[in-house]
Amino acid sequence: MILFNRMLESKIIVVLYLGIGLALTSCASTKPPLQELAQTEAVINQADQVGAEEYAPLEIRQARKKLQRARELEAEEKYDEAKRIAVRAEVDAELAEAKALSEKAQNAVHQLRESIRILKEEIERKQ
Repeated sequence: MILFNRMLESKIIVVLYLGIGLALTSCASTKPPLQELAQTEAVINQADQVGAEEYAPLEIRQARKKLQRARELEAEEKYDEAKRIAVRAEVDAELAEAKALSEKAQNAVHQLRESIRILKEEIERKQ
């Protein structure tokens, strides 16, 4: 009787593990992350338009590499992983865009200050 109970317990445990495993694998996405890939590509293009290649080359390069990897994973039907990598690529592209805009703004401030300095010199010379 004890042996029968242990065998029954073992079978129940195996069935539970199989059920959990099946549940976990069924949670994997079966839908390609096409929207995420397209959105990431759009953010990368937007970052390029504001000068990310010049002002944040490392970040934009990382974004492109991650997008390429996400596309490869999507082709391999590893949709969940592809989606995660695409989101990371989008964050890198957003950082590149922010750095580019910040650098451009700092350059504009520097040019404005230089113009003000030159105007002050001209005013002082005329007085």
